[in-house]
Amino acid sequence: MKSLTELLPELVTLRKELHHNPELSGQEQKTARLILEFFSRVRPDHIIEKIGKTGIAFIFEGKKPGKTLLFRADMDALPIEEDIEIPYISDRKSLSHKCGHDGHMAILSGLALMVSIHPLRCGRVILLFQPSEETGKGALSVLHDPKFSHIKPDYVFALHNLPGYPRNAIIIRSGTFAIASEGIQIRLKGHASHAAYPDQGISPLPAVMELLEKLQKLTHLRHRFKDFVQLSITYTKIGRFGFGTIPGTAEIGLTIRAVETDDLEHLRTEIDKLTDRIATRHYLEKEFRRHEPFPCTVNHPGAVEAIRNVAVRHGFPVVELEEPLRWSEDFGHFTNLYEGAQFGLGAGENHSDLHTWYYDFPDEILETGIRLFYGLIQDLLND
Repeated sequence: MKSLTELLPELVTLRKELHHNPELSGQEQKTARLILEFFSRVRPDHIIEKIGKTGIAFIFEGKKPGKTLLFRADMDALPIEEDIEIPYISDRKSLSHKCGHDGHMAILSGLALMVSIHPLRCGRVILLFQPSEETGKGALSVLHDPKFSHIKPDYVFALHNLPGYPRNAIIIRSGTFAIASEGIQIRLKGHASHAAYPDQGISPLPAVMELLEKLQKLTHLRHRFKDFVQLSITYTKIGRFGFGTIPGTAEIGLTIRAVETDDLEHLRTEIDKLTDRIATRHYLEKEFRRHEPFPCTVNHPGAVEAIRNVAVRHGFPVVELEEPLRWSEDFGHFTNLYEGAQFGLGAGENHSDLHTWYYDFPDEILETGIRLFYGLIQDLLND
């Protein structure tokens, strides 16, 4: 019987193969096939394919009834071009695993090996490979899938690798672990004109300039909000290369974030009202659209304590976050319904940042993630 240390080379190979074959949110068919091929040696008791469209759930049954633990890994890659010299570089231009989901899937696959080597005495373990985390749609698509009704977990857990923290450290926080966010698209429509006759058109440019200035000030009014809020302009579009036409439409994209859901809703309402006033004053039509909403990921204290206990037992460094992480995670949809928690796995204090072209998941932390997850199985299914 092989030990986990002896199995790690297989998991590194899987991770690199997944890295070489990235797929966008909702398109993870090949990723699912690669995972299914790997699991052919594991032989779970049940397999639920195409859950949430492209996801997979592997179910391991114990000899006796007991609690059900669900562990989630995300599957999707990002529309970011990879420009690093590695043998397993992405085979898709402008698409790569720059958030480490390839590593998360390898960790869950390693957990499957552990469960197959040491069969469960009681309870059930669900290993969920979830699609479309990056767009915020994947968790809901799984939870709303009728096939999920066969799972009904008692506990849910997930991890995310975190550059900027000591390698193999376990980063925890009770309450809000990652904050809520959503994208907003604002479109302003006037009337284009010849550049020689600007008075014959209605340019959205003055409104865009005013709106950009005033948007930045909204979050400075701290007395209006209960906790941290943030607004980031992500893009602006007006006109195109040329010198003969004054454009008639413009578009602004922004992301809003908040620790409290009420604050996020309040900030969104304020942005909508501000845009409406400015558009009306400049005789413009307005479109206001919401994209990729993410809830807060709120960790349950008991689940966090279980993670801490496993980390301490294995001698992994534990880092307690004083404030929530500013990025968002759709795992919050799971913790809104079930007791559980998400934790961070340190990727290295000087490791490349997530969502950058030079990021690559560090294989040195695979074993820590597997042992932490497996420790939760040992503790929660045998208590």
